[in-house]
Amino acid sequence: MASMKLLSLTCILLLLLSGLVVFGAAVAPEPCPVVCVQGGYITCDNYPYQKLDGCACECAPKDGVNCVLHLLVTGDSFNCSAAKA
Repeated sequence: MASMKLLSLTCILLLLLSGLVVFGAAVAPEPCPVVCVQGGYITCDNYPYQKLDGCACECAPKDGVNCVLHLLVTGDSFNCSAAKA
């Protein structure tokens, strides 16, 4: 009887773990398709205190608000909202 409970508990834990893996994969952002030589990051008003990966405005999140591209090599910054318009 104890081995049956252990087997049930193991199955439940395995099911929960696989659900977390699937959920985590669904939430992960898509990598940016742009290949860049210079380094950079993107900041957006609705992602406070986060430096998002990307070196082109195309890499800004679709739901990003007032996103700005910061290039590390030159120190330049570009307003990505103006680029979308």
